[in-house]
Amino acid sequence: MATKDIDNTIDFRDYFSRSRHTSLPSFPDSKTIGTLLPEISGTIEKFGKSGFGPWIAFTLENPDEIWDLMNFPDDPDHKVLLYLSLFGDADDVPAFCVEVNWIDEGLVVNNFVLLTDPKKLDALRTGNLVFNARKEWEREKLVRSLNDAALMKYDEDLLEEARALIDQAIRLSSVGRAYLFNNRGLICWKLGLIEQAKQDFLDSINLDGDNGDPFFNLGLIYLDNSNYPKALHYLGKAVEIDPDDSQFLAELGHLYLEMDGEKDALTLFEKAFKNDPDDAQVDFHLGHYFLYKKREPRRALRYYNRGLKKDPSDQFALADYAVAHLILGNKKKTLQIHKIIEDAKPLAPYTVSRLVYLNLQMGQYDIALKYYERALVEKEPFEPEWLHYNAALIYARTGRYKQALAVLDLAVQVGGAAVIEKALSDAALQRLKKTPLFRRLVKISNKRQDG
Repeated sequence: MATKDIDNTIDFRDYFSRSRHTSLPSFPDSKTIGTLLPEISGTIEKFGKSGFGPWIAFTLENPDEIWDLMNFPDDPDHKVLLYLSLFGDADDVPAFCVEVNWIDEGLVVNNFVLLTDPKKLDALRTGNLVFNARKEWEREKLVRSLNDAALMKYDEDLLEEARALIDQAIRLSSVGRAYLFNNRGLICWKLGLIEQAKQDFLDSINLDGDNGDPFFNLGLIYLDNSNYPKALHYLGKAVEIDPDDSQFLAELGHLYLEMDGEKDALTLFEKAFKNDPDDAQVDFHLGHYFLYKKREPRRALRYYNRGLKKDPSDQFALADYAVAHLILGNKKKTLQIHKIIEDAKPLAPYTVSRLVYLNLQMGQYDIALKYYERALVEKEPFEPEWLHYNAALIYARTGRYKQALAVLDLAVQVGGAAVIEKALSDAALQRLKKTPLFRRLVKISNKRQDG
């Protein structure tokens, strides 16, 4: 219940020209104050009671307790509050008390007193205790411990337990805590509850618009969904808030690559690398760009090599590193990387999808199908259209044409015309193209495109 703009709401000179009824005891004399607080005796001798002006401001901004006296039942608009700062022990003197009235114009200081008598302090502690800093701190410690426990569960992929803990922290928090909503957003995002995650990130932003993390997280969600205008808005805002954060810069650069803005992307990557040369994500984004966008696997390998020296366990980079070696015909190296990836736990949906592709291309069809079945268990498998398409290729290459058509149907349902276009040019599906079901898939895809 700290106040704002105290310098504008309190005119200490105006206070000394007023005289109102007060609930406070008389101010102690200089001798009593000097005995209890000798360090301020000189100030009292020089300025008297007016020397306590800064104490008023401090107490209103940092009260230990706030009491609502509720002295005026016949006049509910006449509200008297006592703000206490306890300079001794929690229940002892010395203490400083500011009596304020709440009126239509806002907060008005009516009186103040330095309390040197414990009995007088006890006599003021009546009415309703509306704020207690010690209790608030205890509650805040509990909230933070629940938040920390939730993040540990999150790291362990115990997401339902993490969600329950963070929900409890939010309920216990006396005021909105931006970091709690941001963390719940991360948990919900990992649970696949995308709309709830978006709302939590927005709530975090509304509580603290100067923190770039929830903007960044929202930007990544929209980037994952290829909603580039919204991704640009939120990632751009994150960089605006913290222009030196290498992660913010790298992901904004990644977005520009997806939008074919290579020049802007490279500028952002250069700045990110300068700010944090040890951040491997810059290298991984560039490797991904040259591998999939520019179709330059050899150049991509240079960036993956550099990045993996900094972070040798990154699953996404390892998977694409293996793809680049496979394209260049380095099967032995591909198998070595494949083994490293297989030993990683847990495997991300992206990694599982890449393992399907890698084993397909190496002719290890049974292993590829094992990973395909594993990918289908995920709530949100990565690029499901191409996951199904690769499985259709496996079934076609092994003579299981009925299964190939069924899975190709799933791919077309998700990917539409892009899948049909690739299927029409793929020699492995030559036999399927003559079937009525394949022709029906082409027609359905065309209708969707026309619509």
